[in-house]
Amino acid sequence: MLHLPTVICLSFILNLMIGFFFVSVYKYKSQPAFLLFSLACFSFAAAEVFASIRVYIDFPFVTHYLANIFIILSPLLIIVGLFKYKNTQNISLMPLYCIFGFSAFLLLAIYPFDAAKMLTSLIIAGLFIYSGYLIKSISFVAKTQQKALTTCFLVHSGVMLLQVAVLSIPVISSNVVDITAPLQIILISHLILATLSALILPFLLFSNTEYTLSNLANTDSLSQLLNRRGFFNKAKESLNQLSNKDKSVSIIILDIDFFKRVNDEYGHDTGDQAIKWIAQNIKEQFINTGISARIGGEEFAILLPDYSLSAARESAEYLRENISKHPFYYKGAHINLSVSAGVSTALNGQMSIKDLLSLADKRLYLAKETGRDKVVTFDEKQLLLQS
Repeated sequence: MLHLPTVICLSFILNLMIGFFFVSVYKYKSQPAFLLFSLACFSFAAAEVFASIRVYIDFPFVTHYLANIFIILSPLLIIVGLFKYKNTQNISLMPLYCIFGFSAFLLLAIYPFDAAKMLTSLIIAGLFIYSGYLIKSISFVAKTQQKALTTCFLVHSGVMLLQVAVLSIPVISSNVVDITAPLQIILISHLILATLSALILPFLLFSNTEYTLSNLANTDSLSQLLNRRGFFNKAKESLNQLSNKDKSVSIIILDIDFFKRVNDEYGHDTGDQAIKWIAQNIKEQFINTGISARIGGEEFAILLPDYSLSAARESAEYLRENISKHPFYYKGAHINLSVSAGVSTALNGQMSIKDLLSLADKRLYLAKETGRDKVVTFDEKQLLLQS
């Protein structure tokens, strides 16, 4: 069996370290959730201290009552922290505060007895089940760690329920039963699971933070499409996949016709909404087939792996017609929008994304120069003027 004092010392040190780490994050980000997570770690460490000094002092109010209060407070703070992390504003936390207040009041009457341990274990089991539910309900990038933390919380609740069962043996048994050994095993499991949870939680939270920062760096805030930087990153990633080797790659670049008139006549707010409307049309058509981005003011690009020139032109024509046939409405204004587009195609690896984009842009310019509201896939200006 593991040496209990060693497990307690390691758990205490790790919880303090993780707690101080969360404090440093809170000072940097000023997000209340991280302060609550740090307090949860400190609360658990305090419970370990109060429970451990039973060996040296006979003061049950400190060694039993306060230990139970702080051990209950730890998962409670995690739950409140998870609500703050989710930015859930419309859910009242009053039931949680009532649970803690009622527990504190009830334990005050029974803290010197085994019934207090049983009550504390039941409350902790319920809190960990709810914590597992919350972790499962939040969208995290690190799915494996999310499952691991959910499992830790649920197993932890199971261990606490097992402790209740073990503690009840002397009550229901007519014989004298020594439950010291199983309780020690349960206590070690409790300490290991709590510390493991405290180690997984920061990784889970910061995986989401890193993903969010990456999204902010690569996403256009107005259209919610990729920005130019994100477009090149995603395009490079897509074309390096084995499934896209030696296949045709097409790029559509399109621009809103006479967009300056929209801003001048209806205002920039209407112009912004028009951009969002065009972006929505692009998303609906290409969400599963292409990589879409807003690469300039009113300019958009769509990368289509494994699309021939004719297939890309057909898709661009469909988008152009869809925009042209369905007027944009905003604040009572009925605005007819149209787009011009240029399309370029090459075998994957034959031309760089930058060169493909440049060729499509040249054809977009020809579309605008020769009448607008059209899709151009070749470079002969005289033929375009005649068509």
